[in-house]
Amino acid sequence: MSWGFVLLSVVLAGVALYTVIPDLFLHRLGIGSWRRQFGPGVALTFDDGPDPEYTPQILKVLEKYHVCATFFMVAEKAKKYPGLVQQVKEGGHLIGVHSLNHKYAWFTSPRRTSREWTESVRILEQLSEREITLMRPPWGTFNLMTWWWLKQHKMRAVLWNTEGHDWEARRSPEEITERILGSINEGTIVVMHDSGGELGARENSLIALEQLCVRIVHELKLPLVSLEFPVWKLGRRLIFRAWEKWEHYYASSHGVERIDATNIFRLEKSTYDGPNLYGDDGKLLAAAGDIVGEIHLDNIRMQAKGQDIQKTALKVMHQIRESFPGLAQYVAEDPTYDSIKVFVSQTLLHRGVKAFGFTVQDLPETWRGRGIAWLQKMIMRVYHPAGKNRKNDRLGNKTMLVWISRDKLVASKIHTI
Repeated sequence: MSWGFVLLSVVLAGVALYTVIPDLFLHRLGIGSWRRQFGPGVALTFDDGPDPEYTPQILKVLEKYHVCATFFMVAEKAKKYPGLVQQVKEGGHLIGVHSLNHKYAWFTSPRRTSREWTESVRILEQLSEREITLMRPPWGTFNLMTWWWLKQHKMRAVLWNTEGHDWEARRSPEEITERILGSINEGTIVVMHDSGGELGARENSLIALEQLCVRIVHELKLPLVSLEFPVWKLGRRLIFRAWEKWEHYYASSHGVERIDATNIFRLEKSTYDGPNLYGDDGKLLAAAGDIVGEIHLDNIRMQAKGQDIQKTALKVMHQIRESFPGLAQYVAEDPTYDSIKVFVSQTLLHRGVKAFGFTVQDLPETWRGRGIAWLQKMIMRVYHPAGKNRKNDRLGNKTMLVWISRDKLVASKIHTI
């Protein structure tokens, strides 16, 4: 083996250690970075600005639809247009750093990498009068020093999981929109651009942005939310993702549908297998084998941000109170549910629901009931940060049947609860 081969191997290994390996983990695998957020909706982000022509137009669209976005700014551009930084801030949007001058990480030395990122943060903090905690490298590309700098400065690297290639002029607004909508779900981070790209691309981005603000909310029934990240370790994030995939599969395979972009309830039509249910007039509403409406809680919309289970329970009851009229109106207006006589749920969260017109009754002790109880306790463990150590006086220990007749539910939409 020649010394030349050994030297070449060492050089290539060093290059891989500095470029390919950190990029593989942070960019491709999302280990050490955030490729999604953990809120109940979709977060819009914009790179490469600010731009004196297009950033103000984007801000107008966001204001029109009451959307809070995140702008990852190139520090040297921000220095040229400090007024735009203030406009973004005053619009209620978040500001992150997108490098000093948009250079590719693999071709930047360690010393220059550290110096430029530090200088970028200093400039943006001075202009925005805010602490900058979010960063996104150009093209989402990392080197080893980028990773080290992140750790040293306690920054959060935010990437994305959906893009429409809106920097290309050949992409029509409709193509950008459809490409993004095709891969959106809870937790999606969308990347768009308010500067740069090919000539004519920014005009298409503006039109696509307006389409997205409408269609995400009204067609996909997902809210547009600000970036928010829980203080979770990687293991908890992986558990959350695995459980979320199961919930998506269940919703898709059972036809579980959202009410609207913010409603905590979800509905499906299912075959009833419980005891006979009778209305106030004694008429049979449902027997085993009948088709009923099954009510679900949208778990990601009721997840807790703190450790206090009592506050979490109060928050859920508040969400139910706000969402119930929407559920009633949805059932009243959707012809799909015209023939449904009763809406049911088997749940541990049954305390306080009588105030909404529900009847609560015991279920026979069955393996299915025990399975539902275990499943719902697992849901609370996944979606509540305190996990199994929480104190939970409001959550029952036994699954109960909660139900309401269609007539009573529809009648409640005209009342304020």
